Amino acid sequence: MDTETREAIEPFLDFSLITQVLYPVKAGKEATVWACRAHPDTGTDLLAVKVYRHLRERSFRNDAVYQENRTQMYHNTRIRRAYENGSEFGLEVHFMLWVGQEWEALNRLHDAGVCVPRPVKQIGAAILMEFFGHQGGPCPTLQQAVVPPDRADALWSLLKANIEMMLQVNTVHGDLSPYNILVDLDEPSDPLRVIDVPQAVDARFNPNARQLLERDVATCHRYFERLGVRDDPRAFAADLWDRWRRAEL
Repeated sequence: MDTETREAIEPFLDFSLITQVLYPVKAGKEATVWACRAHPDTGTDLLAVKVYRHLRERSFRNDAVYQENRTQMYHNTRIRRAYENGSEFGLEVHFMLWVGQEWEALNRLHDAGVCVPRPVKQIGAAILMEFFGHQGGPCPTLQQAVVPPDRADALWSLLKANIEMMLQVNTVHGDLSPYNILVDLDEPSDPLRVIDVPQAVDARFNPNARQLLERDVATCHRYFERLGVRDDPRAFAADLWDRWRRAEL
């Protein structure tokens, strides 16, 4: 663990939210997720902490399609100008906007009943959240899991219900795929967690929201189609968008 990561995690130890960092769960270009021993006062055994790498240290995704209209929240023209010009200060704003967006999205979606990890606390570049797994390790992604064909229809229906619940609170995931859906096939009543939501967009303001919704649905359906699920993802996305637009969700 490098010094910057250690410094990002230490406040959760200081606040008695975790007692030990156990192992890295997932290392990506943008962030690393660590499994942690939860403090007994939290009422759970394990928690996960997601530590973002600063933009200076990684090749950040081209996120213009997600960030469109987000900078309108900055009434301070100096902040907005720095963000748009890519200055050193603007880079810091961009970085914290991305981290803060995931924290806000997790809270909004969790409160709406969407199957996302329960958010616990955000400090700086790190987010502490529910660990979806067991003592033996994290649950696999949908891409890694071996889903029995007789479970596929139910999982697809549950995922569609979650996509709808997201849109009920004006949110489109924007990057939904079998790689960022965790599954626990031993928990039939609560088998899914949708993860990685920093790019989630507000459908009311982002002009790309409908296109992103259609892509989310189509990408996920391709996985389930291979398991024998028959559906019309374009019709589902179109109907969902139309009902949201008419405030009928």
